[in-house]
Amino acid sequence: MPTDFKRVRYHRPNISKLSYHIEMKALQDSMATQISDVAAFRIHVITHYYKYGLRATLDAFNLKQSTFYDWKWAYERNYRRVIALVPKKTIPKAVRRMETDWRIIDFIKQMRIEHGNIGKEMLKPFVDAYAKELGIKTIGTTTIQKIIKRRHFTFEKKVYPQKQKNKFTKLRTRKSPKVQRPGFVQMDSIVVYVNYEKYLFMCCIDIFTKFAHVVCVDTLSDRYTLK
Repeated sequence: MPTDFKRVRYHRPNISKLSYHIEMKALQDSMATQISDVAAFRIHVITHYYKYGLRATLDAFNLKQSTFYDWKWAYERNYRRVIALVPKKTIPKAVRRMETDWRIIDFIKQMRIEHGNIGKEMLKPFVDAYAKELGIKTIGTTTIQKIIKRRHFTFEKKVYPQKQKNKFTKLRTRKSPKVQRPGFVQMDSIVVYVNYEKYLFMCCIDIFTKFAHVVCVDTLSDRYTLK
């Protein structure tokens, strides 16, 4: 590496470890009210208590005494750090697990292997009969669907319909030839409504000479067009 290359160096402040730890805790406490609105409200309630007393605080914020003392105990127990008032996670530590007899799980797997990807509604009568034969409690359609999904009991590949190609070739030309002499005629029909009455017009034009002719007709059938 060349000597003139600018390198960035990061250093810890030139203070003791205890002072650095105290400053980081103070910074964390100052940011707690910005992170959590609940912590800001709780520290406001506790500050009001230190200034005006317990009864005024409970009446002003409509709190229970036990709830307030929980906040106050957590705040003072952690050396009056605001971070202690931030609500903790409410995720349950022990989550209920689905417990199903392994024989029923193996039966569903074998049915899906032998008979394809049959659904939960079709499997339910067979599972009920098999559980009754074993003398155990049966399971519902929702549990069957969970077993299929969580254990990946999909053994038959899905076949998607393929789009069939058109076997007949188009007779139309993509680009019309350049007209060099008279005789190439274009025809079209127009429908006009005047005062709720229908009028049919047949229009034709020679492409080369630009000579056009319009006729009011009774019908737009092919036979009339040839005439």
